[in-house]
Amino acid sequence: MAHPNRLQDARVLIFGGTSGIGFAVASLCLSQGSTVIISGSNQPKADKKASELRSIYPNIPKEKVSGYGLDLADSANIETRLTELFEKITNGGKDKIDHVAYTAGDIGNIPTVPQVTAENAMVSFEVRYIAVLLVAKLLSTGKYMPQSPTSSLTLTGGVNTKKPMPGWTLMAARGGTADGMSKGLAVDLAPIRVNYVEPGAIHTELVQKLEDAHPGVIEKFKGATLTRTVGEPSDCAEAYAWFMRDRFANGTVAATNGGQLLANSGFN
Repeated sequence: MAHPNRLQDARVLIFGGTSGIGFAVASLCLSQGSTVIISGSNQPKADKKASELRSIYPNIPKEKVSGYGLDLADSANIETRLTELFEKITNGGKDKIDHVAYTAGDIGNIPTVPQVTAENAMVSFEVRYIAVLLVAKLLSTGKYMPQSPTSSLTLTGGVNTKKPMPGWTLMAARGGTADGMSKGLAVDLAPIRVNYVEPGAIHTELVQKLEDAHPGVIEKFKGATLTRTVGEPSDCAEAYAWFMRDRFANGTVAATNGGQLLANSGFN
C-alpha cells in the first residue's frame, strides 16, 4: 500500500501564520495539498501574506489560501472574536478544521526579575495562555473540529524553558505554559491530539529584531548549539507537520534546537 499524504485536502488553521514559523508551516501545508487559513494581528498583513503564499504556489486554487486579522492580545473581546473566526472559516461548522497550529507570540520587551510588575508580567500571557485556552474551548465543542485522532492542536514553547538565558525568567515561564497546557489538553480534548513544538533559536523576524537591537546575538545563538547554526523556519515547520501527520503522537514534544541542551551555552 502506498504511503498516504495525510495533509492532502486537510484544512489547517495557523495562528501566527503571517510571519516566521507560522508562515513556514503554512507554506509546507500548501505544498502538500492542504487548505490553509492564516491568522495574524491585523487584516492588511493577513491579506498580504495570503497573497504571498499564492504567489509561491501559483498553480493552487485561490480558495486554498485565506487570511484573517485577529488581535489575540485583545483579552476583553478575544472569545467573541475567536468564535466569529471559527464560525466564518468553517461555514458555521459545516466545513470543519482538521488541524490548528498555534505559533502566535512576540518576544517584545522582556522584563527581568528586578523590572517585573504585576502588569508587565501578564501581558504576554494574554496571547500565549488565555487565547490558547479559548481556542481549545472552541475545539472541545465538536462543532469546528472532528473529535478524532485525525485532528490535532499543536502549541509552541521554547528551549529557553529548559535552558534559559540570563534575564529570561519570563520567557522560560511563557514556554512552560505550552508544556503544561499541551499535556492537560491532550487529556481533556481526547481523542483530538494535542502536542507542542519546542524550538531553539529560529531565524525569524522576531530573532532578527533581537539582532538589530543587540548586534551579535545571532552569533551567540549559533555558539550555544552543537550545529553552530540557528534554525530556519522551514526546518522547524517539519515538527508541526509531524504532529499533524502522526495520528499516534499525543501529549508529547518535538524539540528542534540544534542540540542546544547538550552544548556549552554561549550565554554563560
